[in-house]
Amino acid sequence: MAERITMTTEQQKKRHGRKAPSDLLAVDIGSTGSKLVRVKKAKEGFVVVGADILPTVSLNGTRSEGSLDSLRELPKGFRTNYVAVSVSSERSVVRLLSLPGQPQSSAAVEAHLREHAGLEGDYRLSYNSSSIKKNGRGRVETKYLAVAMPEREAAAVLSLVPAGPPAPWSLELSGLGALTAFLHGPGKAHEEESVGVIEGGARVTYLALFCKGQLVLVRKFDFGCETLVTKVEQTMGVEREVAEGIIADGSFDISNCVRDVMGPFLRQLSISRDFVERQEKCRIARLYLSGGMSLSHYWVDAVRSGTKLDVQTWNPFEGVRVAAGAYPERLKGQQTRFTAALGVALGAFE
Repeated sequence: MAERITMTTEQQKKRHGRKAPSDLLAVDIGSTGSKLVRVKKAKEGFVVVGADILPTVSLNGTRSEGSLDSLRELPKGFRTNYVAVSVSSERSVVRLLSLPGQPQSSAAVEAHLREHAGLEGDYRLSYNSSSIKKNGRGRVETKYLAVAMPEREAAAVLSLVPAGPPAPWSLELSGLGALTAFLHGPGKAHEEESVGVIEGGARVTYLALFCKGQLVLVRKFDFGCETLVTKVEQTMGVEREVAEGIIADGSFDISNCVRDVMGPFLRQLSISRDFVERQEKCRIARLYLSGGMSLSHYWVDAVRSGTKLDVQTWNPFEGVRVAAGAYPERLKGQQTRFTAALGVALGAFE
């Protein structure tokens, strides 16, 4: 993905110019679990040799029952020399910004991006320039995809692998990893169309719109499945586990809860779609959904009815070769939960 960016570490700076490893573990740390994907690069392409979901990893000194303390507490089949990590990070900032003129020095660009993104406090910032073009007034401008994460959060993630294997290869936001997986998968068939991607997690949702293969809009929302679970708990007066079961199996009509929770997001989706279609003179053809939220038919149906578009989910592993026995039978049907982890792994090989 041309717009892929990672949070730079000192180790990455020292590795600049070296080839990516041929065997890498990607870990997508979420509030409901850690999604693991181990990928090897072979002559015939990428091969997934392992995938699993383990308990979530402890961050910032907090530990819940069953959570992992370190990324060294992994099954033997997932032990590699390097690990690429992704997190949702509710306090992260993602912006697609246009600055006047050609690309400047890195210091000047960073200063402008921090100002335009409204960053306050100690944030780790990374960015890529995605395109250079003339605007409507004939002036040259450069488009940047910038992402910032609080330094404290980045340090907490990297502390999970303080020394020795696995060494951190990259740190990325889960939503951007999902976009990389999309471009390696369904995105290949839409390089001349305009499509959208929604990655819905437990607490954070990403919306990205593409026009002829180019990222033209990306937005991050502090909204996810946890919001719906809480709404069902409060409305129906049930425990959390019961609420999760209702959402998963559709045993009760919770359409009112879904409308209340998803209404603001769907309105913002409509605004973003209208803006892109006018600005880029295009028409969004369809939406692809990924992440844990896409397993809920309530979520899929609400997006479909709210946008009147062709809405699809997809299996991220369909775009790569999966070794026999690499994907656990007990997780059959949950492949979409691995979208971010797989995208982070594939991106690390670019």
